[in-house]
Amino acid sequence: MTLTVSRREFLKASAALGGAFALEFSFPVVSAASNGKTATEVNAWIVIHPDDRVVVRIARSEMGQGTFTALAQLVAEELDCDWANVSAEFASPNEHIKRNRIWGSMSTGGSMGVRSSQDYVRKAGASAREMLVAAAAAEWKVPAAECSAERGIITHRPSKRTLRYGQVAADAARLTPPMDVKLRDPKDWKIAGKPLHRLDIPDKVLGKPVFGVDVALPGMLHASIAQCPVFGGKVNSVDARAARSTAWTHAPRRKCAV
Repeated sequence: MTLTVSRREFLKASAALGGAFALEFSFPVVSAASNGKTATEVNAWIVIHPDDRVVVRIARSEMGQGTFTALAQLVAEELDCDWANVSAEFASPNEHIKRNRIWGSMSTGGSMGVRSSQDYVRKAGASAREMLVAAAAAEWKVPAAECSAERGIITHRPSKRTLRYGQVAADAARLTPPMDVKLRDPKDWKIAGKPLHRLDIPDKVLGKPVFGVDVALPGMLHASIAQCPVFGGKVNSVDARAARSTAWTHAPRRKCAV
């Protein structure tokens, strides 16, 4: 099921939210990268297309603090791809459960989305880079130690031969991921921590994302909370007959005593 929302509808929904906490959803939950038949999942975090486009999967929510872009930067830094070829998508919660919670925690609070996952997403990028280098080395029949990767291109230093990530991604995906990988020193970062364009902004400006407040499903019901208008009030009585007879279509009516 695909849901669409106009820019006007998006702005109206945003205004209604005020300063409320909002989560962004991705519908349909099928990976956008997987729609291309030849795209390759090198690992759970990284999908590479034959034309070298890199899709980074993000397992945290974006609530305006930049988590969506920051995590993609960390992965791309260790992968050493061309940032111009990088896009990102939200990891599917359904796939997360099917694959034994492969993306770890999917909760987000303030800066915790980056702070608590930066280590393992960097390792995902570094691991994928080593697998791509190993795949290229195998094709050339040379030691992987003679090869290096930079901006999505693998080079065999002695012969100057090169291969692009997109050319070896399928072979790399068949390899066993390395048990341990070395992460780059932050002083050598070229992508992570740099002031790059936010990946989530263009679609938000155009009103493309579907947020929780935008979701409208057939037969969907809405619940609301009725609170006492006086601070410190307590529930005096509850008439739950309507709620019980209509299976959640009506909220119980409560009277408050003050």
